[in-house]
Amino acid sequence: MKKKYEIEVDCANCAALMEETAAKVEGVASCNVSFVLQKMTVEFAEGANEKKVMKEVLKQCKKVEPDCEIEL
Repeated sequence: MKKKYEIEVDCANCAALMEETAAKVEGVASCNVSFVLQKMTVEFAEGANEKKVMKEVLKQCKKVEPDCEIEL
């Protein structure tokens, strides 16, 4: 299942790092972050708990950019 999220990210480089980081989270099949659109598209692995996965994605993304926000 794919789902789009509104995000707040400050630069294209941070968006690329967030995309890379989020893709490594267990339960994420793929991830795309658009700095221009301020959107994150996440494809979840089959059977993944969406809310649990996204909490971990947010936690990991805050390590890249501490003030990032993802509208869960």
